[in-house]
Amino acid sequence: MVDLHSLLALVAAVDAAMALALWFGVSGKRAGGVSHWASGLAVRALAIALILGTAQPQAGALAIGMGLLGLSITLQAGALLAFAARSLPAWVHTATFAALAVPIQMLGADHAAATLFGGVVLGALLALTAGIAWQVVGPSVTSARKLLVAALGVAALGLAGRGIAAVFVAEPLRALLYPWGAGAAVVVLVATALLASTFGFLLLHHGRAQAEATRLATTDTLTGAYNRRTFHEIAEREMSRARRANQPLSIIMLDIDHLRRLNDDYGHEAGDEVLQHFADIVRTALRKEDMLVRFAGEQFLVMLPEVSGPGAVVVAGRIRRSVADTPFEAAGHMLPVTVSLGVAARLDEGPESVDGLVARAESALALAKQRGRNRVVALSLGRSIAA
Repeated sequence: MVDLHSLLALVAAVDAAMALALWFGVSGKRAGGVSHWASGLAVRALAIALILGTAQPQAGALAIGMGLLGLSITLQAGALLAFAARSLPAWVHTATFAALAVPIQMLGADHAAATLFGGVVLGALLALTAGIAWQVVGPSVTSARKLLVAALGVAALGLAGRGIAAVFVAEPLRALLYPWGAGAAVVVLVATALLASTFGFLLLHHGRAQAEATRLATTDTLTGAYNRRTFHEIAEREMSRARRANQPLSIIMLDIDHLRRLNDDYGHEAGDEVLQHFADIVRTALRKEDMLVRFAGEQFLVMLPEVSGPGAVVVAGRIRRSVADTPFEAAGHMLPVTVSLGVAARLDEGPESVDGLVARAESALALAKQRGRNRVVALSLGRSIAA
C-alpha cells in the first residue's frame, strides 16, 4: 500500500520548490514560457494542498482542487507554446477550470463517477499537452522533447487508467486514497512522470541555450553568416575531402562597393541594414551545402563545395546581377548597391591549401575593383577571366 497523502505532499513540496527556483533563478522567464510552467507548478502544489487539507476530501475541496489541477496542465501547455513562440488563449485556462470543477461538484458523493470523470479529463489534457510537446522543434531539443512527451504520456495513461479502474471496484474512494498492488505502482509512476516532465522542460531550455551559444560562437550576429574562424575550421575539412575524392572546390570573395562612403553619408545604421539585406540576397543564390562567411567588414566569402571554377563564375554572376537589380532601402533612402566579386577554384596541379585558394580569390577581387567594380573576375594560374 502507498501512503497517498505522503506521496502527494512530496509532489506538492517539490512543485513549490521548483516553481520558486524557476521564478527567481531563471532569466528571460516570459520569452521561453518559464513563467507559465512555474505558475503551473505553483497551481498544482496549491491544488494538492487543498485536497490534502481535510482528513476526508470534501466535495467542494475536490471540485476546486480538480479544477486547479486542470488549470496547471493548461498553464504548462501554454509554456510549451510560448517556447515555440506561440500562445494559448487566456479563456482556455478559465474554461478548463470550470469544465472540471463544476461537474465534480455536481457529482457530489458519487465517488466512482467523479473519479472516472476527473481521471479521464486530466488524462486527456495531459495527452493534448504531450501532443504540443511533440511539435516542439529546434536544434538540440530532440532528447528533451522525447523525455517530455514520454513523461506526459505516462502521466496521461496513468490518470485515465485510475479513473476507469474506479468503476470496477466496490469502494472507489478507498481505492483512490489507499492504493495497493498495481494501483499503488500506477500512482508512483504518475507522480514520477509529473516530476520528470519538469526536468524535460528544463532540458528543452538547456538545449536551446546550447544551440544559441554555438550560433553566437560560429556566426556573425548582424548578418547571420558564418564568422572567419568557423570558416577556416570547416574549409580545412572540405579541402581535405576534395583532395581525397578529387572533387572541385571554389571560393568567391565579395566586396560591397563603396560601403564606407555609404556609412559616411547615411550613418552606420544604414550600413548595417545594407549588410543584412545583402547577406539575404546572397543566400538566395546558394545551395544548402554552400557556406556564406562574413570575412571582414564589407567583405564576404562564399565557399562552394563540388563546384568547379566555371560553375562558380556563373554563381558569382548571378549574385552580382541580383544585388544590382535589387533596391536597397536604408535610413529612409533608396540606395544603389553593387558588388565586386573574385573567383578562385582548387587547382588539380600540385598541393593546394585553403589559404592559397583564399589568396587567389582576393587577388581576383582586387582586379575586379581595379577594373571599375560591379563585376566578376576569375583568376587561375595567372590568367584572369572577367564576367
